[in-house]
Amino acid sequence: MHFILPLLLLFSSALAAPPSYNEITKKIQAGDFAGANSGLEALIKNRWKAGEQEKIVVLYVENCIRLGKLNEARRYTAQFLDFFPKSQYRARMEISLAILSILDKDPYFGSQTLRRVLAYTKNPVSKARARDLLAQIFAADILSATELQSLLEKGINDWHTRGLAQLTLGQKMQKENRYKAASYWYSLAKVNSSALAEKADALKASLEGKSAGRPVILVLAPLSGSHSELGNYMVQGVLLYADSLKNRAQLQIMDDRADPATALRRVKQAIAQDSVVAVIGPLLSASAATVATWMSEKAPHIPLITPTATDDGIAEMGKNIFQLNVSSARLATSIAEHAMSCLQINEFAIMAPYGDYGSLMADEFQRAVERKGGIIIATQNYVEGLPDYQNEFKLLRDRKLTLDTRRMNMRSGNSNVSSLAKRDSWLADSTLTFSAIFIPSSNPADAGAMASQVAFNKLRVNNLLGSSGWYGREFLLNAKNQAENATFSAAFFATGDDNIKAFADKFKKKWQKDPDQNKVAGLSYDAIRIINSVLSESNSSLPSAILQKKEYDGIYGKISFSESGANQSVELITVKQGKFVEKSSECF
Repeated sequence: MHFILPLLLLFSSALAAPPSYNEITKKIQAGDFAGANSGLEALIKNRWKAGEQEKIVVLYVENCIRLGKLNEARRYTAQFLDFFPKSQYRARMEISLAILSILDKDPYFGSQTLRRVLAYTKNPVSKARARDLLAQIFAADILSATELQSLLEKGINDWHTRGLAQLTLGQKMQKENRYKAASYWYSLAKVNSSALAEKADALKASLEGKSAGRPVILVLAPLSGSHSELGNYMVQGVLLYADSLKNRAQLQIMDDRADPATALRRVKQAIAQDSVVAVIGPLLSASAATVATWMSEKAPHIPLITPTATDDGIAEMGKNIFQLNVSSARLATSIAEHAMSCLQINEFAIMAPYGDYGSLMADEFQRAVERKGGIIIATQNYVEGLPDYQNEFKLLRDRKLTLDTRRMNMRSGNSNVSSLAKRDSWLADSTLTFSAIFIPSSNPADAGAMASQVAFNKLRVNNLLGSSGWYGREFLLNAKNQAENATFSAAFFATGDDNIKAFADKFKKKWQKDPDQNKVAGLSYDAIRIINSVLSESNSSLPSAILQKKEYDGIYGKISFSESGANQSVELITVKQGKFVEKSSECF
């Protein structure tokens, strides 16, 4: 009898053995999903390895979706995609992932997944399934216009499916009374899919007699990437004023990713498909210059207002291009002209930080000085953020001592103009006098630190000059008494101004936070105010109307456009008794 127990165990084991893969597939084909599931649940727990186990996991997930066991399906879908990255069944599993995303009310993610499957799969069954699901999503009208455009931009690697997306987008535009945009997308749908030609023609014919639709103000802002925080402030500044448009125009906001090529593509697309009457942005100078170059030639009737770009020459690209922020070159030129005309200084030294900003400011300052017959006796570069600048000041003193020595010897008739007895002692002990030093620091704390170290390093500077980078409480804290009577140029200067306070209160009420310190939100608010003022008051071309009015009261101060469209409003600020005080640009 001792052999009976092993036989019984073997018999019971055979009874409990799970069905084979073929038996399970037969049950699925017969529609017995519950019956198939019990077998799949047993097989899914086996050791995972490539081959039949891959197929079992795929079948299990698909079966769980049919039975409504969505949590199980999500769990094993994620595990499969991690464990079998190169599986021949990956497309099937990603289609399941797309279905789960749609059931989780995230149809955009599901559509992106299906778009990706179409791009890489060679399996005709998976391709057809992905194509069919995308068609169902488009027909269900569950994607926004922005999401459809994003899918198309990323590329749909199937002509007919792409045409369906374009046709759906056209219908969305038509519902929004954006008839020019609707016509644009119907035309593209017809080009991409001959099967859609008849329907596209019929929809396009329904637009006959309709205008292009409501005017559009395009907002180009970096809403993704490293500049997205500033881009969001830009959009929030614009939206804060949106209600005041009173249906004269609608806003269309596009992410330019702080990339010039993307910004140009966005503006071309928008102008092709909508009645764009004005463009606000881009935020950054490189993108603004790229878009301005194209618009000045291809769309000179549409004004572009960049709220923040500071590169010189962007506004000069066309009569329809405007800059609200004062260019860095203009700031450097203004302080140079003031120093020479009003302070009667003819000789300058420059201490400029390394980098594009420091080089630009130093070059523009020198050009402005030389245009008026002045001279730059020395230029010294430095690295911002150092605890002290003893070496940099020493080099500057050395150059000044060389110049003073030559002048002294020439006055005394000494033929050896460079001769100076005990020069090292002179350099170590003497205090050297400069008429003016221009320090275009980009950081107020750093500028204050440099100003505080001038006397310590044996320099007597009659006039410390700077630029907008000085404007900050940290400058006053670090510079203390050494900055008294120092003068710098800034784009905007206001202390306790009612406009700024009212804007800040309104912004905080709307967005539950303060506007940014970089003035992006306020300048963007000014940009749409300027556009709205000419939309409502002028029958002439909008660029001409903006220039004709010329001056505007901005949040942070007066905006005054030159004939080129650049803001020329530069404030001169001096330090008096430890406070910033506005200085008249007039000479007294």
